[in-house]
Amino acid sequence: MKKWLFAALLAFQFSNAQESSTIFARKQNEIKFDILSVIAFSKVHISYERFLNENFSVGISGSFQDSKDAKEDFDKGYDRTLPKYEVNPFVRYSLSHSQKSFYFAEIFVSANGGKYRELQRFVDESGNGYYDTFKDNYTDVAIGGALGYKLYIQEKFGLELFLGAGKNLFNTDKSPEVVPRVGLNFGYRF
Repeated sequence: MKKWLFAALLAFQFSNAQESSTIFARKQNEIKFDILSVIAFSKVHISYERFLNENFSVGISGSFQDSKDAKEDFDKGYDRTLPKYEVNPFVRYSLSHSQKSFYFAEIFVSANGGKYRELQRFVDESGNGYYDTFKDNYTDVAIGGALGYKLYIQEKFGLELFLGAGKNLFNTDKSPEVVPRVGLNFGYRF
C-alpha cells in the first residue's frame, strides 16, 4: 500500500511539473511595468519580453522622465545632465534551471537622450571675457550588462529585480558617462 501511495504521489508530482512546463511554453510574451522607477525617479518605464526557449529571451524597454525635481536640480546647476528618454533592446540568459524563479544575466544597448549644461567662456564686444551657462540636447548610445532575479506567482504574474549599468560610447563630453539599469518590475505573462 505504501509503495502504491508513493508511486501515485510521484506520478502526481511529475504530472504537475509537466503541466507547469507546458504552461510556460505556451506563454511566451510578457509585459512589465517598473514600480521602482515611478516611485524613486518619477520615470515611466515599460518593457516587453519574448521568451525564445527555456534559457533565452529578447525584449525592448522604454522609459520617459519628466520629473519636476530633476528639472529644478538641472536648472540650479546641481546636475550636469537631465536624462529624458531611453530605449533598451536586450537579450537575457537564464542562470537557473527553474522557470518559476530564476536568476538571469542581461546584455543591453541603450539609445538615450536628454539635456546637458556646461559653463562656457564668452567674449563681449569690448574684449572682456565672461562665463555663462550653455544648455543643449544630447543623444548617445550605450552598451552594458545587468544581473537580476525573476519570480512568477501563479505562472502569469512576474516580479523582477535587476541591477546593471552601461557606458555611453559617442557623446561622452555631453551625455552621462554611465547609464544605470535598475528596476523592480511587475509583469503579466501571456
